[in-house]
Amino acid sequence: MDPGVWLVSASAAVALFTAFVARPRVTPAVSILILGLAGAGLGWGGMLIQPDPSTFELVAAVAMLAFLVPAHVRIVLGPFGPAR
Repeated sequence: MDPGVWLVSASAAVALFTAFVARPRVTPAVSILILGLAGAGLGWGGMLIQPDPSTFELVAAVAMLAFLVPAHVRIVLGPFGPAR
C-alpha cells in the first residue's frame, strides 16, 4: 500500500483519538499541538498520494491543515481542556 495512504490513515486515527478521548483530559496546548501535527500529517500524506504536487501545493496543504484541524475540532466539539 502507498505510504501516503498509511500516513493519512494514521494521522486521522490520531486526530480522532485526540478529539474525542484525549481533548477533555489533557491541557489545551497539548491537544492543539497533537491535532496540529495530525493535520500536518493529513496534508503531507494527501500530497504523497498525488502524482506530482508542486512545492507550493505541498507547503500550503501541510500549513493549512495544521491550522484547520485544531480549529475544526474547537468549533465543532467545543473548548479544549478539562471541563470547568
